[in-house]
Amino acid sequence: MRRLLTPILAVALLTACPGAGPATPDAGPVPTDGGCGAGFLGDPNKAIEFEFRALRADGTDAPLANGGDLALIFPPQGGRVAFVGVRATNLDPCGVQLTGALRDEPTLQVRVDSRTVNLLPSGSDGWGNSAPPSQSISAARDTYSNVPLCPNQWASSSIFDHEFELEITIRDRLKRTMTKNIKVTPRCAEPDRAVECRCLCKLGYVLGEPCGAEDAGPVDAGGDT
Repeated sequence: MRRLLTPILAVALLTACPGAGPATPDAGPVPTDGGCGAGFLGDPNKAIEFEFRALRADGTDAPLANGGDLALIFPPQGGRVAFVGVRATNLDPCGVQLTGALRDEPTLQVRVDSRTVNLLPSGSDGWGNSAPPSQSISAARDTYSNVPLCPNQWASSSIFDHEFELEITIRDRLKRTMTKNIKVTPRCAEPDRAVECRCLCKLGYVLGEPCGAEDAGPVDAGGDT
């Protein structure tokens, strides 16, 4: 579950250490306040730990387990994306580089999104989240990785109802890094947009093909390998 996928990280332009453990931090003291109003989360002498999270169609986030369903959501920029994030500890929560990628294993094609986020402490337990519960979709696009999945001109199957590999990498300002992988099945998660979703995300979609009330939106190459 912690193996490093070289094609995905190369696309994301990250410099990672071999293996799935944390990179050696730079010399110097661990900051007590990273500049975003939150101190170091957890134990600086331990490896980063994180759990997968993902947004649901109603804008709330939930744990994402191996073999679980991943919501395909209509974002402000058009098309369909998966909003993926983390609940993490043992890291500096300020300026975390969060990279999410979905991999089509038969073709080794990936779709990837990387952004810098501040993890928000979830209480006194030493853990932080990508965003608080009940975050709106429009606001969450800045605190979750927005992995662009549709229009589907890249995968060997329809995106919905087929299993893919999801990889998340987090790297804090101390260059501590952790990567994990799980299997997920994307699902068209918005009933009122299900027809359009299944059109945009189907195998063999042709750019410009009408999909009900929606078009494909901007095309994001997303990191072919």
